[in-house]
Amino acid sequence: MELKKIIETLEKMYPSCLASHFDIGKIGLQFGDKNADIRKIMIALDGTSAVVQEAVDRQVDLLLTHHPFLFTPMLSLDYQSVWGQKLQNVFSHQLNIYAMHTNFDVAMHGMNDLLAKIIGLSKITPTKPEIDASCFMRMGYIEPVRLDVFAHLVKEQLGEEAVRVVGSPNKMIRKVGIVGGAGCSELQQAIQEGCDCFITGEIKHNYAIDAMENDFALIEVSHSVETWCKHYLKGELERLFEGVEIVVSEVEKAPFWWVK
Repeated sequence: MELKKIIETLEKMYPSCLASHFDIGKIGLQFGDKNADIRKIMIALDGTSAVVQEAVDRQVDLLLTHHPFLFTPMLSLDYQSVWGQKLQNVFSHQLNIYAMHTNFDVAMHGMNDLLAKIIGLSKITPTKPEIDASCFMRMGYIEPVRLDVFAHLVKEQLGEEAVRVVGSPNKMIRKVGIVGGAGCSELQQAIQEGCDCFITGEIKHNYAIDAMENDFALIEVSHSVETWCKHYLKGELERLFEGVEIVVSEVEKAPFWWVK
């Protein structure tokens, strides 16, 4: 299948117009040829050196990542650096690379809808009836449960080694907001929407203080929970692109490990 046809389908599902301003120019086809014949797609969270080599070894035509492969503009490139060697690997094997970042987070049936379902929320809704680039958070309900119990449930359902929590362990949780990745900027929105708890990654200290002083519960998971999208997307792409082999990266892993 021609890459441009795959791009047309992905753009309809997860429109680039839904991306945040900081993603402009960093999503979509970052490297490649729209006329390329795509027979095998590999899905990964990040385009690490190991993932690129895996794509080459598995004879992948298109590497589909969530986080943009090239996020920070480069002014120079040392061929012997990690980046230099990784890019040479991409170029020498003519690997096509496509990224769906905040547009995938925001879109219906995207990242945050998926995570909301995984943690067992019901009556899941976005923050606006009409989805736009600001609609990161998904909200839903659970049977009333204490925060300490709910934190353990979230940890287990998302496969986390640990989570960090703000709030009284005895606080009762009913309405929950969730944003995958670093979404602490949605904290005030979660409070205004009447949520009892907000789940996201990479919560800064000042946001935690704000939550504590508002008697609001936070659960910080790792940014890597977004890896749950890989198998979900595999199923979606297999349904859409008959005759194209869809695989997920088997070598990538979360960058952090825990000292217990």
